Amino acid sequence: MRAMRCLSGGVLALLLAAGAVSAGASDGSLIGAVRARDAEAVEALVRAGSDVNVPAADGATALHWAAYHDALPLADLLLAAGSEVDAANDYGVTPLALACDNGSAEMVARLLRAGAAPDAARSTGETPLMTCARTGSVDAVRALLGVGANPSAAEAWQGQTALMWAAAEGHTEIVRELVERGADVHARTAGGFTALSIAARKDEPELATVLLDAGAEVNAMAPGGATPLLVATVRGHTRLAMFLLERGGDPNAGDAGYTPLHWAAGSWHSELTGSLRGIETERDEEWRSLNGVRGGKLELVEALLAHGADPDVRLVNHPPQFGFASQRFRVSIAGATPYLLAAMDANVAVMDALVAAGADTRLATDEGTTPLMVASGLGRVPAETRVTEAETLDAVQFVLDHGADVNATNAVGRSALHGAAHIRSDAAVRLLFDHGATVQVADQRGITPLMIAEGGGHILLPGLGGGSTADLLRALGGAETTESFIDIFNEGPIR
Repeated sequence: MRAMRCLSGGVLALLLAAGAVSAGASDGSLIGAVRARDAEAVEALVRAGSDVNVPAADGATALHWAAYHDALPLADLLLAAGSEVDAANDYGVTPLALACDNGSAEMVARLLRAGAAPDAARSTGETPLMTCARTGSVDAVRALLGVGANPSAAEAWQGQTALMWAAAEGHTEIVRELVERGADVHARTAGGFTALSIAARKDEPELATVLLDAGAEVNAMAPGGATPLLVATVRGHTRLAMFLLERGGDPNAGDAGYTPLHWAAGSWHSELTGSLRGIETERDEEWRSLNGVRGGKLELVEALLAHGADPDVRLVNHPPQFGFASQRFRVSIAGATPYLLAAMDANVAVMDALVAAGADTRLATDEGTTPLMVASGLGRVPAETRVTEAETLDAVQFVLDHGADVNATNAVGRSALHGAAHIRSDAAVRLLFDHGATVQVADQRGITPLMIAEGGGHILLPGLGGGSTADLLRALGGAETTESFIDIFNEGPIR
C-alpha cells in the first residue's frame, strides 16, 4: 500500500555531484559555478561563451543544478543562453523532474514556459506530475496539468499514478485537482490497491470524500482481501473507518480471513506492545497504529455493529502481527469470534457492547479454546501484553457472569486455570477456584496448572520455582508431581 519512491533529491544530488566532479576540464567550471550558486561566475562564464549544455559524466547539465538548487535567476540566465530544457541525465532525470522533487511551483512554471515536456519520465517511469503530486505543491501540479500532463499515467515499477502518490501523502487538494482533470480513480497498483485503499492509510475523511465523490468504489478489494474499511481499521483510523461505514463500507467483508470487527475488538500484541525496554514504539506511527485500535476502540466497535457487522463472525486467518511475537506461548485463535478476541484483550467495555449486539458468549475457537480461557491468560505473554491483572479479573468475572463453564478444556486439555497459572496471577487462580474450577486437571501431556506455575509460568523453565502462585495451587489441592516434568516440557511448545 505504500507509494513507492524513485531516486530522492538527496541521492540525485550525490549522483549529480559525482558526475560534476569528473566533468570535462574546459566546461566543468560552469557546472561548478552553478553548483556553488555563484551568480557572478555563472554570468561571466556565459558571457565568455561557455557551452551551457556540456554535461557532466552522468549527463547532468548546469540547468539540472540550477533546478536542483531552486535557483530561478540562474535557470533564467542559462535558458536565455540556450540551455536544453529537456536535457536528461543517465537516469532519465530532467531539470523539470528536479524542480518537482523540490515542489517548486515557480521553477516548474518557468521550465514549462521554456518548453519542458510535462510527461518526460525518469527511467523508472515516474513523471513530473507524479513527483509533484508526492512532494505536495498544488500550484506545480496545476501548472503541469495546464500544459497537458497526463493525470492517469502509471509508472512501470508498481503501476502507481500521481493520484495514488498524492493520496499516500494525504495531499487532499492535489487529489481534488487530479480528479477534476480526469484522473482514473479506479486504477489499481500492480498489487491491486486503488487510490482509496492507499488513502485509507491516512485518517483523512475529506480526502476519502474527494475520491468517493469522484466515483471511487468504497468496497474495492485488493487480492489479499483488504478493503479501504479494513485498511483504515487496521491502521487504527477510527474517524475514517466510521466515515467509510457511512459511505457504504461493508463491515462484513472477510476475504482477508478476518473482518474489521475482529481487528477492532482484539489487540495484536508482540514485543512492540509490551513492557520491554529499548523499543521506542510510541515515536513511530507505523508501530503505534498496527497492533490494535488504540483511540476510539469502543466507538468503532459500536459503529461496526450498528452498520450490521456480525458479532459472531468466525476468524479464518490470524490477522497480521507486527514485530516479534513469541509463538511458544500462543493458542490457536482460528474460529475465534470478536467476543473471544475482546476477552483475550480483557476489554470488558467491548465485550459488553458485543453482548448487547447479540454475541454468543459460549462460542469457542476451532480447538475448543473458550473466552474464559483466554480471559484468564491462556495464550497471553506477560512481556508482550498491555493487559493488567485488574483488567484480567474484570474480564474473567464478566465471562463467568455470562455463563462460562469454568472447567471446560480445549483440544489439548487446557483449562482456564492453566491460563491463570500461565500468567502467574494468584488473584485469577483464586477467582476461578471460588467459581468451582478443578485444581488437579491435566492436559493431554499430563501438565497441570501447578506444573506450569512451578515451571516459571509463561517463561516455562522447569526448576525456576513457582513462587506464590504454586504455593496457592498447592494449598487449593494441587498435587505435587513425583516425576520430573522437564522431559514433558521438552516434548514441544506449550500452548
